[in-house]
Amino acid sequence: MESEELQELISECPLQIRMNDGREYLVEKPEFIVVGDYTAGILIDDAGVKRNAVITLMNITMVIPHASAGN
Repeated sequence: MESEELQELISECPLQIRMNDGREYLVEKPEFIVVGDYTAGILIDDAGVKRNAVITLMNITMVIPHASAGN
């Protein structure tokens, strides 16, 4: 995925981001993601604890806008 594509989707949060290795991330709010040229930093909820994750844009297989935790 190109950084411009992901940047455009941020306004449609929450986003479900699926990676090519099967990992999935729920981005709850637009301010919980920062998109760079090749990576994105996201704030995720890990069993009730907020933590940072850095993902590589080229490994994103799908972004689902207006997602919920059950998707």
